[in-house]
Amino acid sequence: MIIKQGRVLHFDRWEAESDLRTEGPEIAALGTDLEPAPGEAVLDAQGCYVLPGLIDLHNHGVRHILAQADSLIEYSRLLLAEGVTACVPTLVGTPQEDIEAMQRGLRESRRFELTPNIIGYRPEISYIAKTGAGAASSLVPITPETTQALYEGAEGRIPIWDVSPELDGALPFIRWAAEQGIVTSLAHSSATIEQARQAVDAGLSLVTHFYDTFDLAVETDAGVYPAGLTDYIQTEDRLTVEIIPDGVHVHPLLVEKTLRCKGLERIAFITDGARGAGDPPGIYDGLYEEVQIEVTADRGVRRVSDDTLSGSALTQIQAFRNAMLKFGLSLRQASKLCSRTPARVLGLKKGYLAAGMDADIILLDNDLQLRATIVGGEILFQV
Repeated sequence: MIIKQGRVLHFDRWEAESDLRTEGPEIAALGTDLEPAPGEAVLDAQGCYVLPGLIDLHNHGVRHILAQADSLIEYSRLLLAEGVTACVPTLVGTPQEDIEAMQRGLRESRRFELTPNIIGYRPEISYIAKTGAGAASSLVPITPETTQALYEGAEGRIPIWDVSPELDGALPFIRWAAEQGIVTSLAHSSATIEQARQAVDAGLSLVTHFYDTFDLAVETDAGVYPAGLTDYIQTEDRLTVEIIPDGVHVHPLLVEKTLRCKGLERIAFITDGARGAGDPPGIYDGLYEEVQIEVTADRGVRRVSDDTLSGSALTQIQAFRNAMLKFGLSLRQASKLCSRTPARVLGLKKGYLAAGMDADIILLDNDLQLRATIVGGEILFQV
């Protein structure tokens, strides 16, 4: 296929009225006036931005679908309609509930053959110190037996696994995960700076929805300003942080601070989306059975029972737009936060457009509305 006459973000530079050729699942060439071969499909991109597909490292659900409980095929389809070409569905159940959800999804999707934008599962809740919006019943001790059961339940398809470094068994678990090529993410934690540093030394490299479910530093010496876990994270170059860019979970000034401290290469915008994400304000089913949430225009997603934040109403295409609309970044910078950095975290051959990269591509019009989603060189959504 040739994508013709688009404004192509070729790595870090814009190329106006440019073409992009795909062969099989990869990008074969970029340039001007590429001539179609006999039988080669042509996609007119005139007036559109041609960008790398969006990648969401942390997502529970979208619209009426929850990855934990509903059809993985429908979940994948809805994400394609939001420009997401790679996603890690994030689970919040007990280990047994997560195993059942992973096995059900693997069967339904024929091990992701029918869901080309799903790259694996992410157990978030089991190995954390405090739940946030999660259920306390999901928390379990870190043991080799539980770890192996979850790993086998996913048939090894776990690219990210969340953990609180202060828990017993956290460091051996992080070392084991590193050996399997699994990214461990510091999550829902009250760890000390030293505990976090030990985890990073062991191989931990990601931070789950930074600032959300993190404690404020406590003054322990009268009159001396304290340094806490978030301060260490800001200055630790080995850590990449996730941020939910809805303007609710993280104050815009803290987002600006993080952009200055970490840089675009060590920040991944995520959604933490749940049921109701992408839908109008209203009452929806939440992360757990019989727990309802309210999606609001200016306060995010709140549990009806206690007004606590519970996931977000973001889609990744809106997170991309928010990078510009809420935080004043350029379209090129937004692409780094929503595509290139997430791809680097997982070691994927995605995240920017160049010959030899995966042909995961989106087309946006001048109003940043999605016109097409391409995964592995195939158009899977088009307006």
